[in-house]
Amino acid sequence: MPHYLLKIAYDGKGFHGVVPQKGVKTIIGTILEKLNLDPRETKYNVVSRTDKGVSAEENYLVISTLKSVDWETFDDPNIKILKVFELKEPIILRKIAQGKVYWYHLPKSLFDEKFIYKPKYIIIDDYKVQINYVDGDFSIELYERGAKKFIGTHRFFNFAKGSIENDVCTIREFRIWEENEFWINEIVGNRFLYEMIRRIVSFLVAVGKGRYPLDKIDLVLSGAKLEPKPPAAPPEFLVLKKVFLDWSKIYKILKDIII
Repeated sequence: MPHYLLKIAYDGKGFHGVVPQKGVKTIIGTILEKLNLDPRETKYNVVSRTDKGVSAEENYLVISTLKSVDWETFDDPNIKILKVFELKEPIILRKIAQGKVYWYHLPKSLFDEKFIYKPKYIIIDDYKVQINYVDGDFSIELYERGAKKFIGTHRFFNFAKGSIENDVCTIREFRIWEENEFWINEIVGNRFLYEMIRRIVSFLVAVGKGRYPLDKIDLVLSGAKLEPKPPAAPPEFLVLKKVFLDWSKIYKILKDIII
């Protein structure tokens, strides 16, 4: 069975995530449909399962199919196939992923209050401590100071949807700069949990408004539990900018460059 590695980009605002789901429009589902590939007869895996509404300037997908594919005919206004490589054998992309770069475009006007964290309790060794706060004006300086505390290897169960078996991730860089109507958050890490970046942003906006103290951030990156967890900030402002793969392993099984 032929195996293909695709480098893709997409505007995710009109899609219900990446992986095919019954009854909703997804990135891979649309690619298979436009290429006339039956998902029941096609094997695939993707390096990053971006959330519903999240876009990507670079993501990678492996498709294995017995059907002949004319890649040049693919056409969709919101999805681009940038590169196609034929491989000698299949490869699981997540096993060779070495990191990712995300940008979150935080609007200077912020966003609806329902997306901004409202802390109530922090639980430390079964002791529930109430967090009392008085809202202040948003401070990007406080936000930036809070962001710096996320750099390093930490536990991120407070910033992921649902329960996570492996919640340890490493954030290598967390840079913030101003650009037109946004503060751009560039986050570089080895791996990211489901909704992790969006929940971090929601939490940091609360820090910027004085709702959560800077000197208590370290607690929630170790063993203390937030109750409730921060909500996920709006997805339409998040973009997967780059994926780092172990290309030395890909080159060993590279058969041809199609596009």
